[in-house]
Amino acid sequence: MAATHLTQERIAENQASFRDANERIEAAAYRADFHERRVPFICECSDPACMELIRLSLDVYENLRRSPRRFFTAPGHATAAVAAGAAVIAEQLDGYTLVDKIGVAGEIAEERYDEGI
Repeated sequence: MAATHLTQERIAENQASFRDANERIEAAAYRADFHERRVPFICECSDPACMELIRLSLDVYENLRRSPRRFFTAPGHATAAVAAGAAVIAEQLDGYTLVDKIGVAGEIAEERYDEGI
C-alpha cells in the first residue's frame, strides 16, 4: 500500500509540473495574441521525460483547467497513471485523452491547483 501511495504522489507531482509549464505556455500565447490558433501544449502524462506536444485552442485549454483533477495526455500516455490507480480515463478525443486524477493523486492535484490560484 505504501509503495502505491508513493507512486501516486510521484505521478501527481510529475503531471502537476507539466501543468505548471502549460500555464506558462498559455500566458505566452495570450501575450502573443494566439486566440485563433491552436497552441502546442506539453503532454501531461506521468512520464517526466515526455515532451510530446498536443495542440489545443486556448478556449479548449481553459475549459480543461476548470477541474483541478483533469489532465490531458497524448493517446496511450495515460496507461501508467491508470495502472497505478492514480487516474481514470474520462474521455478519448481526437489527438488526446482526458484523464481525471483519483485518490492521493487527485488530492495532490487539487492542492497544487489551489496553490496556483
